[in-house]
Amino acid sequence: MASPRLATEARLLRAALGRRSGTVALAVLAVAIGASVASALLHVSGDIGRKVTSELRTLGPNVLLVPAGADGAAADAGAAFLDESAVRARLAAAGVTGAPLLYMVAEVATDAGRAPRRMTAIGADLGAVRALHPGWTIESSAGADPATTLMGGRLMARLGVAPGARLALRRPGDSGPGVAVTVGARLTAGGADDEAWWIPLATAQAIAALPGRVSLAEARVDGGPQAAARAAARLERTPSPGAPPMRALVLHALSATEGRLLDRMRRLMALVTIAALVAAGLCAFGTLTDLALERRREIALMKALGATPGDIVRLFAAESLAIGGLGGLAGWLLGVGFAELIGRQVFHAAVALDPRVLLIVMALALAVAAVAGLGPIRLALAVEPAAALKGD
Repeated sequence: MASPRLATEARLLRAALGRRSGTVALAVLAVAIGASVASALLHVSGDIGRKVTSELRTLGPNVLLVPAGADGAAADAGAAFLDESAVRARLAAAGVTGAPLLYMVAEVATDAGRAPRRMTAIGADLGAVRALHPGWTIESSAGADPATTLMGGRLMARLGVAPGARLALRRPGDSGPGVAVTVGARLTAGGADDEAWWIPLATAQAIAALPGRVSLAEARVDGGPQAAARAAARLERTPSPGAPPMRALVLHALSATEGRLLDRMRRLMALVTIAALVAAGLCAFGTLTDLALERRREIALMKALGATPGDIVRLFAAESLAIGGLGGLAGWLLGVGFAELIGRQVFHAAVALDPRVLLIVMALALAVAAVAGLGPIRLALAVEPAAALKGD
């Protein structure tokens, strides 16, 4: 059961807030505006990593697993290739999802008397490379089967073929009929891949006479440059004695771009949040100070009736915290709406709401209100009852 003293202070608090509802509403609004900015940006910032990472996945793989002699140190031609089973084991041991690739130059067998046409063919698990390159545009027209092969748009135009056509591929210099391969879907990648033909890995190995061999493996590691570097270190670690050495190369241009974007966006959001909270604190400070000046006679009367400095501090602190609580709750609700608007306008997706943001916003709002209440408390403590009552 509440003590008489506490009940009296609660009545004084309700009376102080109720009699000056207009001024109190201004202070609550000031805190709510700052809290709404903090709420919106905290919601967006908490979800920004996932959203930006999703957008940057369109840049493709950011880690390559290559032969240890890829820098020119290899002495034999066999070192230019990797064992497919060893690559898959290395990727699995490192916990990295990747796709082994076999690059080769192939000839399209033509009619007698016509020179064969050469192209770049890439053997791969087509489903895996499509997952690693979500930015690719694959045409799904009639006859186009992306599960069969993917032919770059420029190569398709140069060869004058359409989806569904069958071409015979062979190694340059071979005189045999080659291996018949069906042209699948049209690929538009916006780069060198538009001049390549992506075919199943087993087919490429059969054409190149390199069973079980791959040129490299590509992977995408999310989490920025540090995560990519850690994954590269795991990939280079030899899982067992006698395992073939491999090098993991981080494509720093992509990883650094991702990291810088995330850091800059988070710094910008932090600065905007701080600026909004400072502005809210200044507004609340001015409003509460005006409120304290209007109540000089009331404060003097309370002191004359025996109120101690502690009573005055508790009363004004309770008023400030009540204003901060109301402003924080209103600001959080407004911020949820702003976060949804930012998510749909910027990322074209809903922003995931985090219940922890409510606690953070309430803490920030209470802290702003508490700091803003220091000025009024100082003024109230400085009021001299005799001078204030005599002046009235």
